[in-house]
Amino acid sequence: MRMYKAAEKMHRRAIKIKESLLGPDNFELALSLGHLASLYNYDMKRYDDALPLYLRSIDIALKMFGPAFSGLEYDYRGLIHLNTVTNQTDECMKYLVKLQDWIDLRQAGSNTLSQGSHLTGAPQSGQSTKQVLKSVRQTQ
Repeated sequence: MRMYKAAEKMHRRAIKIKESLLGPDNFELALSLGHLASLYNYDMKRYDDALPLYLRSIDIALKMFGPAFSGLEYDYRGLIHLNTVTNQTDECMKYLVKLQDWIDLRQAGSNTLSQGSHLTGAPQSGQSTKQVLKSVRQTQ
């Protein structure tokens, strides 16, 4: 049985709680916004309701983590789907370009890291989490 209404109610409740406890620009809130947007987009076909949620999730992620943040892919792909099924070709192309830019940023970052990090205290392969935390604390 598909319980979309119950899922929507739980997502809305999570959003309300997170926003009141963590504030309007918190990453946990952005995750919940993206989850509700995807429920609307893929399962309930409520595209007009999904759009502002995706955009707000992206806005929060960009503010907090910048344009190469891994979580942006999920929302960009959701917007591509939404704009494809609603025949919004220009908007679809806009988010395809954003997704490609994001992929390029991620690959550039991956290449930089594979060539060696220039960050003081950056984790070395094979280090445990405890060792990484210790090295980061020592550099502060």
